[in-house]
Amino acid sequence: MCPGECKDRMGDAFAKFGRVPILRRTRAVGSTDRAFRRRGRAPFWAAGGLVHDGDGNVVLVRVTPTKGTPWFTPGGLLETGETTDGGLRREVREEVGVELADLALTRIIHETLTDGEAARHGYFAQFVARATSVELHPGHEVVEARWFDALPADLAFREDYVDDFSRLRKAATF
Repeated sequence: MCPGECKDRMGDAFAKFGRVPILRRTRAVGSTDRAFRRRGRAPFWAAGGLVHDGDGNVVLVRVTPTKGTPWFTPGGLLETGETTDGGLRREVREEVGVELADLALTRIIHETLTDGEAARHGYFAQFVARATSVELHPGHEVVEARWFDALPADLAFREDYVDDFSRLRKAATF
């Protein structure tokens, strides 16, 4: 499925969290998408997901200061040699200033981005994790961060999180 570091990351994730579904999808993007600006041919990896407070509320962020900007779950691209859970912890710390506990990997999304001529492959490790504090300290890339008791209609990739959020709200933990 993926060679080298990519295979190592997937193997590490499965060893720590058990096997999870790998969902495949293709998404059309413009040729100026940042995925096409990345050097090399290796697939890129990112991690993110629902960070909750233990009572079923989740923290979401806005990263672009424009009207109509959607909400996002905390997360981002992994650094070289970083594990999926290590990358999630770093990104959440940088974006909202909280530490994580009780991580659960729920799925890996294998996404092919295409501009119609070229394609770029990436993997997104989707987690649910509990924040160890509810006090948020947004990082320099975050315009706004706050807790939600429901998924907003303008959540980016909302359909990817509906099942996880439903399970989280029913159990108030994951």
